[in-house]
Amino acid sequence: MAPGRSHVPLGRQAGRGAGVSVSRKGVRKNHRTEKAGERRPIITLLTDFGHQDPFVGIMKGVILGLCPTAALVDLCHETAAYDVLGGSFLLHSAVRFFPAGTIHVAVVDPGVGGPRRPILVQIDDHLFVAPDNGLLSYPMSSGTVRSVRVITAREYLLEQVSASFHGRDVFAPVAGHLAAGVPPERFGPEVTDAVRLAIPRTSLDPAGALTGQVVWIDRFGNCITNIRREDVEAFAPGASCTVRVLLDGRSLGGIVQFFGEAGPGGRGAIIGSTGHLELFSHQGNLARQWAIAPGGAVRLEVGA
Repeated sequence: MAPGRSHVPLGRQAGRGAGVSVSRKGVRKNHRTEKAGERRPIITLLTDFGHQDPFVGIMKGVILGLCPTAALVDLCHETAAYDVLGGSFLLHSAVRFFPAGTIHVAVVDPGVGGPRRPILVQIDDHLFVAPDNGLLSYPMSSGTVRSVRVITAREYLLEQVSASFHGRDVFAPVAGHLAAGVPPERFGPEVTDAVRLAIPRTSLDPAGALTGQVVWIDRFGNCITNIRREDVEAFAPGASCTVRVLLDGRSLGGIVQFFGEAGPGGRGAIIGSTGHLELFSHQGNLARQWAIAPGGAVRLEVGA
């Protein structure tokens, strides 16, 4: 998932030189001093909070109060509300482009305030802070899970933890302390029973067609599927094969090299930037035109 490994332990890669003090309210704060040539700690944020409310900004304020040098990157805050598996797919599609040691905070949390646990997970050379509700299913399935910890150390949370905003009170302060140099083992014990949701897989039907489904719809109405580039190449090797794509039983056309190849208003499929088959209407909104939602059935047929 990450290009190369660092030899500095996670949690300290960007936090060397950090000191710890206790504020008058009893909230432990880390004060980090940056050394010349040292990389700023990177924290990414992915939520379903949107931008109408100040929730994302508040989380950033908490993080920066603990680690003022942190570089905060907004991955996405428009994940469909409560869509845990969709958020997991988006997170997975982004993290491989970040350097080793990056801290990823993901909050799509329908069970906030309930019995679900907050967890800190190391996958390859990245750290993830999230609710234990399956939000890390895609990253965990594609990388090496090195540790999963339940966050139990109260001293690294805000003093008052609300029942409705763990992004502010739990996940943001944990990320801030990690960025400031607190090692992961201080946040809680390791566990082996993290929640993993079933990830949709492709299959061959009795007629020999490759079947999959829509897993995400972007703002342009393009329908991203769970069919990967390698799935297509294994299913239809060679330039002599013609692949016909069907979406919810309707013929979409073939696989093209770029959007414009379909012509204005034309429909088709390409291997998109995530490495998955992506269905589109050129300069149109396919999902709206055909009333497509995640879970829509995709079928590939091959003809000579």
